[in-house]
Amino acid sequence: MRGHAIFLSGPIGTGKTTLGRALAERLGGEFIDGDGYTDQTRPWYCSIKRTSEAIVANGLSALETVPAVVVAYPLGCMNWIYFRRKFGDAGATPLFVSLRASYESITNPARGRVFAPWEHNRIREMIGEGYGARPFSDFVFDTDAGPFDETATRLTQAVRARLAIRP
Repeated sequence: MRGHAIFLSGPIGTGKTTLGRALAERLGGEFIDGDGYTDQTRPWYCSIKRTSEAIVANGLSALETVPAVVVAYPLGCMNWIYFRRKFGDAGATPLFVSLRASYESITNPARGRVFAPWEHNRIREMIGEGYGARPFSDFVFDTDAGPFDETATRLTQAVRARLAIRP
């Protein structure tokens, strides 16, 4: 199997899902929202293994028919190790991108997204915990440096350059 597994990690509201969908489309790939596999009835530390296994299974399945899969999921070091190993062992090239934006930018009402109070707290926590610039990331990408279309174009160009994917 060949192909690319591109992981977009970062705090809530940095564009993992929106940019991930755009990136997958531009690469002719498939998009996976990692949160869609989370078991909300269990604590995060109980559902993380199942979520990770589902991401790998669905990602590898998608890579049988498309050149790339883009995964939106906030990563910790253990996730990174797991995904790097599982996709790498299957012959796919993993790429890990930290998405970064300021709290003010993320929560700006002009962006059109309204956050619940608990999300505001979690955004601050995730920024403080370094989700926007993970040391294991292949690169850090600022999502608040311009309008969405420009940002999606810059991200696509950066990913293509790192993976040598032709337009």
